[in-house]
Amino acid sequence: MLNSLNKTKKKILLTSIGLFNERGVFHVLNQEIAKASEISLSNFNYHFPTKKDLVLFVCEYMRSTLNKRIAENKLLINDSTPLDVARIYLEFENEFKFFYLDTHNILKSYKALDKEMEFQIHEAVQLFKNMIYVGVGKGDMVHGPGIVESTYEELSNQIWMTCHFWYVQSHFKHEKENIVNKGLKACYGLLAPYLTPKGIDGYKEFLNDLNK
Repeated sequence: MLNSLNKTKKKILLTSIGLFNERGVFHVLNQEIAKASEISLSNFNYHFPTKKDLVLFVCEYMRSTLNKRIAENKLLINDSTPLDVARIYLEFENEFKFFYLDTHNILKSYKALDKEMEFQIHEAVQLFKNMIYVGVGKGDMVHGPGIVESTYEELSNQIWMTCHFWYVQSHFKHEKENIVNKGLKACYGLLAPYLTPKGIDGYKEFLNDLNK
């Protein structure tokens, strides 16, 4: 998406994300974005007449970025695990922290984003569930008495919620280092009870590689 934008619009977009991450969507004025982008306010208003236009465009860019990363992961689906998917979401969340620190207020103020958020949640949970079934097929995850489809559905929801709210938790705990790695370890904690000995070995290798 970035490659299709003109130089000014690209600069506004990236500057906005940086300022939003520092101070939040509702504490940054269009004038400040224009100044930081080194353009006139009239030029800014030409591209984004209102704050709503800008925020919706930023969220469109976020959606495009996430979809591209998910699509790239799907190409490697047979070699992927729920932790690979979790890493995509956690790294993405870290890049666009403003949205995850203030999701409720952003969705409340920009109703046009509601359906998109609902769709993304559904897609994320389904992707985690698919990865779990891939793990079952590879012998990395258990499948037997007491484990039904709703078990994997609930586990997928738990992993998604951990990813979605992980940055908020880290923010309130004043954690600034290794946020993604810690999030992945938390997701592993959810998966661990369902892993086979083979799966445990593979996942521990994945986690050990995080520290290299």
